Amino acid sequence: MRRAIVFLVLLGGLAVLSWPRSASAQVSIWLQKGVSGAGAAFVVQHDDSQTSYGVNGGYSIRGFLELDFTAAYLSFPDDSLTDDLQGYVVIPRVEVHPLKQSQDIPVSLGIGAGAAKFFLLSDQLDDMGISIDSWNVNFDAAVYRFFKIAPSVGITPAVGVGYVHSWATASQRREERTATDDSFSGAIGTYLAFLDGGGRIWGIAPSVSVDDDGDASISLRAGLVWPL
Repeated sequence: MRRAIVFLVLLGGLAVLSWPRSASAQVSIWLQKGVSGAGAAFVVQHDDSQTSYGVNGGYSIRGFLELDFTAAYLSFPDDSLTDDLQGYVVIPRVEVHPLKQSQDIPVSLGIGAGAAKFFLLSDQLDDMGISIDSWNVNFDAAVYRFFKIAPSVGITPAVGVGYVHSWATASQRREERTATDDSFSGAIGTYLAFLDGGGRIWGIAPSVSVDDDGDASISLRAGLVWPL
């Protein structure tokens, strides 16, 4: 019976590990080729298994190489692994943008990779002596193109694909069980940018992604980028 409980807990834990799904750049997508910048944003993402509220920051070197870090709080429905489950995730990430839109190149390309560490909290799991160690590695690529719609306003549609490899280990006393999962997804998004008088870029970006099981996720990013 104890092994069955640990295995069920482990399978339930895997359901929360596909975050993040949508392929979306933090800073570089807002910048032209050769322009460096720093940015910060607030991100909300929702699907059937969780709702996340996060903040992230990033630094882009000449719109080509980018370093990012995200921290988020995870809220789960009552019918999740336990009815008191909550969690946190931290995600360091790196991106490269080998193609940038120009007179000769019609679109830009971004490729990113990150690692996510999850911290799942539950008094009910603690009472059973069960702990879960949860991680994922995620990769994505997105094609995007900027359109100027007003002197200080632009819009950038993007289409992306993503892959997440997740693993979790459930421990109860001296027993451990490990499981893994692989998830593929496709995403579409739109980045709306406003350039203020100080040269700062205010942006909002809704997106929708669907994974290979047909589960949909929606997200909204709102933030500020400072060209340097």
